[in-house]
Amino acid sequence: MSKRNAKARFSKRRLERYIGELCSLAKELCPEAEIEVEPGIDELDAWIEVIVPDEKEEDVHDALIQRAHDIFMDEGYDIGVHVTEWSAQEKFLARQRAGES
Repeated sequence: MSKRNAKARFSKRRLERYIGELCSLAKELCPEAEIEVEPGIDELDAWIEVIVPDEKEEDVHDALIQRAHDIFMDEGYDIGVHVTEWSAQEKFLARQRAGES
């Protein structure tokens, strides 16, 4: 995706509203979701990491990606979303603790 129109006015308040909307959607779909929001890197305005039970990953992923895409197309805010299953996160953390990369 390309960066928003240079003429579009960036509003931190609006960005925070869209981040909140995406986080609320994740919690609505999966109340036990763990959510972490980070500042954007490169061309991303923000990054949202969501960890959910394995059986809910696909539904939460599809809904968040669609809404993030709509926000980008309508408003120009490029918010990256990554949804991970708890089992995949646990495997990753176990490898990190063991000193693997």
